[in-house]
Amino acid sequence: MPVTPFHYPVAYVFYKLGGKLKLPGLIVGSMLPDLEIPFIVLLSRKQVSDRLVLHSLLGAFTLGTALAIAITVLIYPKLTSAVFSVDELKVKEKCRFSPSLVFSCTLGCLSHVLLDVTNHIDNPVLWPFISVNETPSPIVPILGGVENASLLVHALMAVLFVGLFANKRRNFWHQLLVE
Repeated sequence: MPVTPFHYPVAYVFYKLGGKLKLPGLIVGSMLPDLEIPFIVLLSRKQVSDRLVLHSLLGAFTLGTALAIAITVLIYPKLTSAVFSVDELKVKEKCRFSPSLVFSCTLGCLSHVLLDVTNHIDNPVLWPFISVNETPSPIVPILGGVENASLLVHALMAVLFVGLFANKRRNFWHQLLVE
């Protein structure tokens, strides 16, 4: 997994290419799957994968999308306005429940799952139909193994992340979090 905030550039690119997509839904969806990691660690008493339900295609489409919608509608406007001093009313407008928001949250969750396939050797992409150990990444070996793949993906996401931040001047936080 790229460091969770490094999923942001993919969300922002989708937003810029997608026309009517909602940036807050893409952002929340693209980071949401990593919320399961602390819960898995806390609830498991044995060594298990640190990725499971929300890192599967089924989990991204169902539970991931539902959680992303709830967080985007109920939490995102208050959190971004409190932490980043953006206009809460403008954020709420972008975070209103709509088909576009649902699609944006789903696309964000799926982008997270698919980006993680590029730098994890074992992925629960087809869980619960196929176990985590039986779904190796077809991309990691092409990129030279886990270490090289992780380094390449992290470096690419870091460059994109910095590039997105470097171009923003006016309404910095609004452009990055709301648009």
